Amino acid sequence: MERRGEILKRTVETWIMKENRDGLDRQEAHIYRNMVKELHQNEQELNVARVEELDKSPDSDTEGAASTASVQRELISQGV
Repeated sequence: MERRGEILKRTVETWIMKENRDGLDRQEAHIYRNMVKELHQNEQELNVARVEELDKSPDSDTEGAASTASVQRELISQGV
């Protein structure tokens, strides 16, 4: 998922440069919008996976680690 996200980011950057340089026709704008949606969906899936990983971590049994994991989950869910 992370690799896919990186590829999507580079592709979207390329489309943004093209849009700024030449403009996009209708078909290109449609493709660009779909890629942005896909990028956002991928980022959301990564964030969910990270939160699940934090929940499964063995350190979450102790009180300090649990509060740290809670803060990390909150930051991830906010997209920070």
